Amino acid sequence: MTKRRGTDRALLAFGSGVVFAGSASPIDFHGGILVGLCGFALALAPGLHGSDDAAARTRAGALFGACFGVGANLVALRFVPEVIVRFTPLPSTAAWVALVLLSAAQALPWAAGGALAHRLGRTTVPPWLAYALGVYLATFVPSVFPWTPSGGLAAWPVILQTAEVVGERGTSFLFAIAAGLAANAIVRFRATRAVRASVAPLLLSFAVLAVMLGWGVLRVGTVDRARDAAPHARVALVQPGFDASDRWDPSRAAMMLERLTVLTKAAEQRGAELTVWPESAYPFSLPHATRTSPSGSRAVLQGDVHGPVLTGAYMSGGHGLGYNSAILASSDGSLSAPYDKRHLLWFGETVPLADWFPWLRKVFSKGTGLVAGEESVVFVTGPIRAAVLNCYEDTLPVAGREAMEHSPNLLVNVTNDAWFAGSAEGELHLRLAVLRAIETRRDLVRAVNQGPTSFVDAAGRVRARYDLPMPGTLQATPALLSGPPTLYVRFGDTPLVLLALASVLWATKRRRRHLPKEGAPAITYPDEKR
Repeated sequence: MTKRRGTDRALLAFGSGVVFAGSASPIDFHGGILVGLCGFALALAPGLHGSDDAAARTRAGALFGACFGVGANLVALRFVPEVIVRFTPLPSTAAWVALVLLSAAQALPWAAGGALAHRLGRTTVPPWLAYALGVYLATFVPSVFPWTPSGGLAAWPVILQTAEVVGERGTSFLFAIAAGLAANAIVRFRATRAVRASVAPLLLSFAVLAVMLGWGVLRVGTVDRARDAAPHARVALVQPGFDASDRWDPSRAAMMLERLTVLTKAAEQRGAELTVWPESAYPFSLPHATRTSPSGSRAVLQGDVHGPVLTGAYMSGGHGLGYNSAILASSDGSLSAPYDKRHLLWFGETVPLADWFPWLRKVFSKGTGLVAGEESVVFVTGPIRAAVLNCYEDTLPVAGREAMEHSPNLLVNVTNDAWFAGSAEGELHLRLAVLRAIETRRDLVRAVNQGPTSFVDAAGRVRARYDLPMPGTLQATPALLSGPPTLYVRFGDTPLVLLALASVLWATKRRRRHLPKEGAPAITYPDEKR
């Protein structure tokens, strides 16, 4: 690969990442997801790297993937410097450096995907499939903000309905196939200058999207009929408007509980059967083993509040550790067994590998931290069987599947987004959460402090939202669906992963069988300039 060619492809990948992230708020160029994926596929297309050295091809693919990831994350995460300046003593220059470093870290999944795609693209694996497999791999690598093609298209939920079968990652895989086929059509046209050569892959690309859209139209109609026939509940979602530091200031606790009480009383007067408070909204710590609400000024249900109230709460455990929990407070003063957040934020809530190396916790968190939960809990009140996704858990496919372990008929998210108030993070969070409703075929209600408190139906449509920064309440009427688990809930990513591995193994075996004999010319690609 010449230096000029490599630079051109790197710039194409970077620009494609920027366009890809143009779907994020407030730009909202949703088609940028597909355009960006197609551009990234072009940067990785066979023939753009002339070397037959596998290691060199892998490095080139990783470079292009990293460029794509950096471009996408610089745009999608541009709210990070503002948050750093607001909550740390760091100057704005350091905050922008932090954005670059975070973008580089979040580009690693795309580097891994690019390396795989570029290497497979020089085998007998069809280039469009090699590319889709690379994108699919990228969606499995952990990141702080898991931004996927499917999440970027949450504003078009009708085309995301395949998530009930193959999940968020599998739906991204299908988008990548369509983009890879479109890129293949462009490569063929450039090589031959004949429109006929590009017709077949282009038609296949449109066919993939058409099938996804057709499936979506059919399934949305079916879901709507199921929702119409199901019982509904009146749920109030409280956005209390607390500042980020309020929860940790004891002098603010009385104010916080009073505000929650006022908002809840008003919601109950409007007929709420269940009121939901955000993550850690209850302003006092509770013993993890308690099943009775404190009395007096610390009671969860104050004054004329009847309940039930589902609230996020900090619960204290042994050895200086605690739990980021959700509990259901009933009118008789009882508290349910808590749901403890199972997927903790690294360094913010837990120290990686601290269970194996306890000294890490002492070094990085001075003996404090949170304990991860081990099981899901269903909160039952009247006809409602609610499972909670705590904070960013509603952005994780695995957490959505875990929440369905005990067959809830409603998903509830409690989140505190005050750290990102006024930024695009809240919208990013909501768009990723949409996929959990589709994957599980359950309505999802979200009580978010200083974020888009919202109601998402089982087809992934945002039916109602409250975006104002001042305290308020969103009244939602979700359907209580009790249908059987979807294919994705039942089997997860396993079937598609096995199919992907089988396709690679088949192509590898086929390649070995058709390797050119010694002295035979090497395989070339139509757009290679030798």
